[in-house]
Amino acid sequence: MIAVPIGNLGDLSKRAQEALAHADELWCEDTRSTQALLNALGLERGGLRRLDQHTSLEEVDRLLGQVASGSQWIGVVSDAGTPGISDPGASIGQRVTRFPEIRMEPVPGPSAVSSLISIAGLKGASFVFKGFFPRSRTEALQELESQASSGVSPNWIYFESPHRIREALRVLEEWCLASDQTPDFVFAKELTKIHETVRRGVGAPFLKLLQEQEFDPRGEWVFSISLSGDCVKKEQEDEAWVQALECLLQAGISSKTASQVVAAHFSIAKNLAYKKALSSQKK
Repeated sequence: MIAVPIGNLGDLSKRAQEALAHADELWCEDTRSTQALLNALGLERGGLRRLDQHTSLEEVDRLLGQVASGSQWIGVVSDAGTPGISDPGASIGQRVTRFPEIRMEPVPGPSAVSSLISIAGLKGASFVFKGFFPRSRTEALQELESQASSGVSPNWIYFESPHRIREALRVLEEWCLASDQTPDFVFAKELTKIHETVRRGVGAPFLKLLQEQEFDPRGEWVFSISLSGDCVKKEQEDEAWVQALECLLQAGISSKTASQVVAAHFSIAKNLAYKKALSSQKK
């Protein structure tokens, strides 16, 4: 798996260049992009085969079977960055487990995910990469709430396309206002390229300001959502507030009123308390 630059040719490692030159065959997300890279490097070679999202798993298995029965060294290349991250290289990594004769070897290098993390100032050492932001408003709001209440990590990373970035900003603003969250956001596009842009800010006011500003959405976007330590604490089901909520419910207080009282007293998100109240009543 050969990592190639996400924009700046100077980020290509010497090892990756050697792998591109000497692999018996290159399996590419897009042969045109790979050929352009080879031309820029002055590498004259053939043996480019396109494997993308339209390639059937049966065809992937057939090709892997040929590799397993021979002694070829195959290089897998994405359009940009590291193969296997939200691109067809992932299917190769998944199917190769059926062929124990094949040894997979990473040739590491650039990635939009790691590039963003290096400048985002995330809180703590963990993060969750979720791929592309959900297309549906309903699915996006559900996922954001699920992530916030899971407690897995306070940091989430998403990709987004240029024609959907403004809609993503609107949905994120709606979620912040509805959930009383004030995350730190970092939005970046065209990382390492000439038109690299990085915008950072906090909560719904920043998202609203970004929507109102005139900016060029063209380019591939990656963004981070980072909950503050206080927000993370609010999302955790602390035993004290859960017990208080259940006592109010047992006393005959309505779910709405009980959740409002508990949210105000324990400084937790109202929607989290209300969701727990409804769950407790069902039990």
